[in-house]
Amino acid sequence: MATDTILTMSQITNESLMVLENEVVFAEGCTRKYDDSFGIDGAKIGDTLNVRRPPRFIGTSGPNLNVEDYNQTSIPVIVGNPGLSGGTNNPYGDQFHVDVAFTTKDLKLSLGAFSDNVVKPAVAAIANKIDYLGLQMAKNATANIVGTYGTPASSLSTYLLGGAYLTAEGTPLRGDRSMVIEQFSGAVIVDSLKGLFTPGQVLDKQFRAGLMGKDSAGMDWVTDQNVATQTSGYWAGASAGTLTASTSDTGIKTSGWASTSTITLTNSATIALKQGDVISIAGLYPVNPQNRQIYGSKTRTFVVQADCGGTGSTTFSCTVAPAIITGGQFQNCSVVTASTTATCTPYAIGFSSVGVSSPQNIMHHKNAFTLAMADLPMPRGVEYAGRASSKEGGMSIRVVTQYTINNDQMPTRFDTLFGWAPLYQELSCRVAC
Repeated sequence: MATDTILTMSQITNESLMVLENEVVFAEGCTRKYDDSFGIDGAKIGDTLNVRRPPRFIGTSGPNLNVEDYNQTSIPVIVGNPGLSGGTNNPYGDQFHVDVAFTTKDLKLSLGAFSDNVVKPAVAAIANKIDYLGLQMAKNATANIVGTYGTPASSLSTYLLGGAYLTAEGTPLRGDRSMVIEQFSGAVIVDSLKGLFTPGQVLDKQFRAGLMGKDSAGMDWVTDQNVATQTSGYWAGASAGTLTASTSDTGIKTSGWASTSTITLTNSATIALKQGDVISIAGLYPVNPQNRQIYGSKTRTFVVQADCGGTGSTTFSCTVAPAIITGGQFQNCSVVTASTTATCTPYAIGFSSVGVSSPQNIMHHKNAFTLAMADLPMPRGVEYAGRASSKEGGMSIRVVTQYTINNDQMPTRFDTLFGWAPLYQELSCRVAC
């Protein structure tokens, strides 16, 4: 006699974790080694983990001893968004959940059928949210940029130039480099490379999938519909010469470390910059983080951290990343032309234009960004509460269900608690299109 098989909630929980790991695209190429710190019982670290960055040293020539300060910096990684309840705001974190209800009859389905009908649609929405916030964070944290707004790159040289920026900023040459690209940019670059002298097996994979493959041009390529779009601000005037930045501003550091700088911008006409806009400052050139020598011929670029300026604004404060550091162990740019004012230039914003939109593909090393996920606590007094987590993939999801006798349904919620943060944003580059 056949025995009915009924799905258990533990099976459903484990299936949810498997789906989540398969659905989150951007996180696959990011570092995940800090998640355990949030899950240690009794650690009481709250919602913030300060991730330590390695110190840097300058060194000394000759036999005389010159002991340098041991300056170790850190980046806060916040899970969830405590700002919603009065804590520290984190726009790139959330306790995000999808709530569904199924009947006990649904549990008579096979695991595959139940997963297709219930689990995959629910968890896909969670994965999409994690992916979306991660790529928003990456766009707003990355100052290095190549490409042209409104024009998908059809030449591999644009992407190779982005890779050159990563190398110049100290990114390891081999391994752990990813190119996260939106679908239309991907279609253009695959088509443009179809006739090049490329190994047949690589071309075959690109032709069959219609996508750039793994390990192409020194990167693993992934297509992601959540690639963030930058809609530029407004930059009035006929030329960049009308806008200046005070080089004596306290936001410009000659030593030490900071993650951002606040500078003062002035202009004879209106400027309204948007978060994610990129500007450069004349006389400031990027330097390699190890040898502190200028690389390339382009001025250092900075990404605006919050909307600033506006109608009638001729002088206003603007917070940018990375911080402007012109000397010391953490020097990231060199002052070539010293002056009381320096001309600022917008990247890709046409003068007297407004609202130029461009998807911002993200090229990055694994250590550029991190996703932290915390294990949510198990509630009591419910039909079932379970949690599945993966130490290898760094994912965690909680499933809680309750039975309602009046309609024979089981309201169920799938929960995650996560937060994104830039660790070494200099190890990333935006490819505008």
